[in-house]
Amino acid sequence: MPTRRFVLAAALATVALTACQSTPPRPASRPIDYSNFGPIVLNAGGVDVVDAHRPAGTAVDQRIPLPPAEAVRRWANERLQAAGGPGRVRVTIRDASIVEVQLPKTGGVKGYFTNDQAQRYDGRIEVEIGGELPGETTFRGMTKATVTHSTTVPENISVADREATLQDLVRRMMDDLNARLDAGIRKDLAPMVRR
Repeated sequence: MPTRRFVLAAALATVALTACQSTPPRPASRPIDYSNFGPIVLNAGGVDVVDAHRPAGTAVDQRIPLPPAEAVRRWANERLQAAGGPGRVRVTIRDASIVEVQLPKTGGVKGYFTNDQAQRYDGRIEVEIGGELPGETTFRGMTKATVTHSTTVPENISVADREATLQDLVRRMMDDLNARLDAGIRKDLAPMVRR
């Protein structure tokens, strides 16, 4: 029958070995690009992108390889194609932020052995697209979409994994935004859409 000392030593060895194990590498995040979508061809002489959002004091844009506002600009550049003519299209970025929220941690001895979720990241992107097509009957239309997503990260996350998690959050928001704006443009700006 094992002694108390043996059981205690075995338990401590198990804890020590568990602590030494490294977490498996995070799989590479899918890049944010729209090359698998065809362009939305518009009866317009140009597409202007206006960044009207104001970053919050707790925004984490500087930690992300492709911040939300830059992702929206890339989306507009890759998806919206001006085919020429007197029309104009304006993409206005109303919000493109990710805010960090500190989460409560387990205290005491239990907290020493607990790997809590330490931060929550709340992402929000709001984009408005307006178009004007002059002619016998001038057309003015507008569509907008807002997407939000959140994710949490553990307190022992590496810098690289945190950046990858934030980039994945941007990608998920942009996937939703792409679908909503595509449908909105084809419906609300239909007279300006060639294909």
